[in-house]
Amino acid sequence: MPLFSILSVCQKLAFSSLLLLAGHTGMASAPTEVTHNDPTKPGTASSSPVNATVKGIDVSRWQKDINWELVKEEEIVFSFIKATEGDFRQDPYFTRNWSESKRNGIRRGAYHFFKPLAPVQCQIELFTNSVVLEPGDLPPVLDVEVSDPQVSPTQLRESIHTWLEAVTAHYGVKPIIYTSQNYYRRYLQGHFKGYHFWIARYSPIQPEVHHTDSWMFWQHTDKGRITGIKTAVDMNFFLGDVETLSQLCIPDLVASEEPSPLKQLKHMYPLP
Repeated sequence: MPLFSILSVCQKLAFSSLLLLAGHTGMASAPTEVTHNDPTKPGTASSSPVNATVKGIDVSRWQKDINWELVKEEEIVFSFIKATEGDFRQDPYFTRNWSESKRNGIRRGAYHFFKPLAPVQCQIELFTNSVVLEPGDLPPVLDVEVSDPQVSPTQLRESIHTWLEAVTAHYGVKPIIYTSQNYYRRYLQGHFKGYHFWIARYSPIQPEVHHTDSWMFWQHTDKGRITGIKTAVDMNFFLGDVETLSQLCIPDLVASEEPSPLKQLKHMYPLP
């Protein structure tokens, strides 16, 4: 499948050019190149052009009403948008963000905030009943960043696998896993072969993953400032160019069907 055949190309891209655009986010020195066989091995700096940089944001109710037209003018190429959380809540700004981001020509992806104690089947149904993927959308994302003492690491990983496999079957494309660098090391590394990661690491040092894993998105700060958004916003880099990002997106043949309006409405509760 083209979606997962692009890693070798992506891993050869250097990040020294990417950080030329990150001055307003407070990042410092440029990271080094990553190799396919050893993602933590440093390499030589690359002279990749600045236009290879693909910037993105991720948003939720915390950003409130977003002016997506102004966001587009900031050269934001993609956005991950919070859709659902746990087993019964849809983000109250999801519908507007989902439609407006696409209307303004920004690649969009939807994510689900995973709750370890919530029944996993209910979390699957909530997301798939709330999110309609269309050709050109990014793959769905599972946001995994909280743990619970009542759920063992093994049980946690089993539930995550259940969600990922069900959502893959529903949409016909493998989801991306979002997590922080520390959470990844503690719970996830080496357990999700075949899935790409989106890593939050607020540091000039790029994400590091197990040799059997791969990462494609780097959330490098939660203090970004973008015209069109009144609050701070998470900023991200994609490990590739615009063409590679397009290859990652949903093709025509696997776009999902429209869910029932009644199913959508029953999940639209305001978050506390």
